[in-house]
Amino acid sequence: MGFSEFPYDAGEAPALTDAITARRVGAWLIDAIILAILLGVMHLVLWILGFVTFGLGWFLLGGLWVVPVAYLFAFVASPAQATPGQALADLRVVRDDDLGRPTPAQALVYAVGYAVTMAAGAIWLVAAFFTRRARCLHDIVAGTAVLRANALGAVPAPLGGTATDGWAVR
Repeated sequence: MGFSEFPYDAGEAPALTDAITARRVGAWLIDAIILAILLGVMHLVLWILGFVTFGLGWFLLGGLWVVPVAYLFAFVASPAQATPGQALADLRVVRDDDLGRPTPAQALVYAVGYAVTMAAGAIWLVAAFFTRRARCLHDIVAGTAVLRANALGAVPAPLGGTATDGWAVR
């Protein structure tokens, strides 16, 4: 099933994308707070390590950019399919073609694509206002969609069951 053959668009199942952009912004704020705390603690620890090692530990500060990418990858690839912020906003990252769980490769492309989008200027996120199902560029490149988690269970699968039963896992 390709990009244009998505079985449920916003017109067929509006509950999947109800207020999705606002929910994504709220989820981002929650995740930003969590990451700020995590990065602040790691930064402090690495500064102390730098003093203890007479400056050698300060080189590790350059690798802190990996933390947000790893955070996003780990949570999207997890069984929850969502970061803590997304989970609190009732969102779940799914494969675009069949609403299943993203593969690890898709989760990695999603995380790296998001990091590139943010590094290039968050203006690229406005694509969500103009695309079907409010998908951002990193969603499109990764082949994923961010949908309402509680609505996923209510979407009927083509062969019976629900979208969260793993009905289309190939």
